[in-house]
Order: sequence, then structure tokens, then C-alpha cells
Amino acid sequence: MTTPRKQGRPKSEEKYLLVLNAASHLFLHDGFSKTSMDTVAKASGVSKQTVYSHFDSKDALFQAAITSKCRSYQLDAEQLIDITDGTLSLYEGLKKVGAQFVRLIQDQEAVAMFRVIIAEAVNNTHVAKLFYEAGPQASVITLKDVVEQCGAGKLTSEQAHELALDFCALLKSELHTMMLCGIRKPMTESEIELHVSKAAKKTCLLFDYYLQ
Repeated sequence: MTTPRKQGRPKSEEKYLLVLNAASHLFLHDGFSKTSMDTVAKASGVSKQTVYSHFDSKDALFQAAITSKCRSYQLDAEQLIDITDGTLSLYEGLKKVGAQFVRLIQDQEAVAMFRVIIAEAVNNTHVAKLFYEAGPQASVITLKDVVEQCGAGKLTSEQAHELALDFCALLKSELHTMMLCGIRKPMTESEIELHVSKAAKKTCLLFDYYLQ
């Protein structure tokens, strides 16, 4: 009698995640420059060919690692639109998304990666650009989409982008810099709720200003 094969992820997906997780760890601890596709292959227990079958370059793998971290906090375009689902007011939509954003920027791995990028950026602006495009820039673009959706099409794309930038700045406040410097602890959930609520109210006032 044969034993039925357990249902699970396809092997290709399993290997993709193995590679991505190994790469994320290496980028975080060794930096971008010292991490190679060879070391990623060894760390993930797959062949170099398998790594390249999923990611055609180290740049693509690095950006996928950053995107994966954002996705874990529901901060990509598809997920953001999903959690606002077209039924929330701008204020409620901003609160929901803003809380996830703050949780991401104070995530210990995210903070550590930011420090790694800052250290490498002095001699490698390429890696800084890759990080910016996959992380901060992508988050602003997707926040812009949420502002446009929750704002019921009352703003131009440029105005929505400006509001997204303003909202991000309000969310980061002094928190992000202090976290990077290691001189403050992460906010508690109640502190996040209060902080995000204030930022959302200020952004809604800016929204009303644009409509005048």
C-alpha cells in the first residue's frame, strides 16, 4: 500500500522561499556587496542554477527580499487596495494602512537592514537605489493608490502623491531617526493607534485643503 503524498507547496515555490529567506538573512548580516549568488545557493541548500531560475540577478533577489518584508506587513499595491476594499473613508483607510506602515518601520529586521544600507551607500549608491525603489518609493506609490481610492477620485494623481509623501513623513516623525540611532524602543500598539490617528487627521485636513 502506497502512502498518499501530503499536499503542500509545489517544490518550485518551496525552493523560491528557501532562496528568498536565505538571501534575506545574508543581505541583513553580510550586506549586499559581500553576498553572492553562490553564497545564497549554499545557504539555501540548492544549486546556483536553481537560484538563477527564480531570480535572474542579485539585484532582483535583493529587491525581492525588500518587497517580501513589505508584503509581510500588507504594504504592497494589491494588499493595500485589498484591506481598504473601497468601502473605507479616507481617514479610516489611512489609519488602517498607517498602522501597518509604522509596524514595518519599527520592525527590528527592517531597522537593521536600513542601517546596513546606510553603511554601504557611502561606497555603493547602486544598492541604496535598489533599496529605495523596492522599499520607501514603492510604499509611497502604493499609499498614493490608496489615497486616490479612498478619496473617491477627487484628487489628481500628483495631489495624491503629495498627500502620500506628507502622510509618510507624519508617520515617521522623529520615531524613525530615533529607532535607527537606537535611542528609543518600538511603540506599543496603543501608542501606534494614537500616533497614526493624529497623522491621519492631519492628512485629511490637507486633503480638504486640496479640494478648496
